[in-house]
Amino acid sequence: MPGHLTHDTSYFDVYKKFPGKMQKKYAGAWEEHRVFTQGHDLLLFYMFLHLTKYIQLQDKLKIIEDNIQELVVNYIALMRETGVTDEAKLFLYGYLIHHFLDAKLHPLIIYETGDLRRDKNAQALHLLVENMIDAYMLKKDGIDPRTFVMQGIVPSKRALTAQTRELIRGSFQSTYGLESFDVIFADYNNMSRKFYKTLRYDPKGIKKALFRPLDYALFGLFKPSILPFRFDGTECLGYLNLDKKEWTHPIDASIVSSKSFDELYEEAISEMAQMIALLDEAINENAPNERLKSIVPDVSSIHGRQTGLDYQFDFTKGTL
Repeated sequence: MPGHLTHDTSYFDVYKKFPGKMQKKYAGAWEEHRVFTQGHDLLLFYMFLHLTKYIQLQDKLKIIEDNIQELVVNYIALMRETGVTDEAKLFLYGYLIHHFLDAKLHPLIIYETGDLRRDKNAQALHLLVENMIDAYMLKKDGIDPRTFVMQGIVPSKRALTAQTRELIRGSFQSTYGLESFDVIFADYNNMSRKFYKTLRYDPKGIKKALFRPLDYALFGLFKPSILPFRFDGTECLGYLNLDKKEWTHPIDASIVSSKSFDELYEEAISEMAQMIALLDEAINENAPNERLKSIVPDVSSIHGRQTGLDYQFDFTKGTL
């Protein structure tokens, strides 16, 4: 999964590619509900802040990566029963943007960092590179990551309506057997807002100086920081395939690509904008499930291929 900031950026990049009428329709609400694009990543954050609940949630993480098509069908069915609102639709759209950005970028990131499912070193490197990519995205916009104020992208202050919570709870339970996802989402929203304001809001660098020893003790020298970015946006360049060398898909060695991170990102933005515009139209027209399924491909956010497939590396980085 790309980091928090990269997902936040992609959310607005998708919006910019919507048809003009759709941009106008969701203009204010789109920013207000930007937290929706954090998708299933909120489970990881939630577990970090609720360590005692880790055992109950860890088995659900593998499930929540898959069955995205079924989730869409179940969610829209419930939405039609309870009544369609902008907030209800925007939760679904934000969740889809997260899922399909992961699906597009993960194969390259996994290829570059190793098998994150079976290698603890690869897991650490994967998280590190994602933190680096957040810094890279800022640098591309001319912003110094080391002075960036994370408070600017904190989650929403607005609580979900009871109707949207019912939709989230019902659809995630029927799709994944994951109970109370709406509660988890609400807790994440509140906790992460406090987290960013308490630890990441540091315009004068005071917290950075005071908490750096704790940061190293918790995460080590080479893992993501709880404090403002320690990277300048150039550290991840060796993992983004900017020189366009060939690389192999992690679960299908017959798929060889030379696309870079930037190319995959732009491709994902265009595809997601088109998908969500079509889905919005289908919802408004009360389209049948078959049409919904034709719009939303059933691919895993882990590797971008058919859901339910597992992957096993039989190569090292750079070896085809």
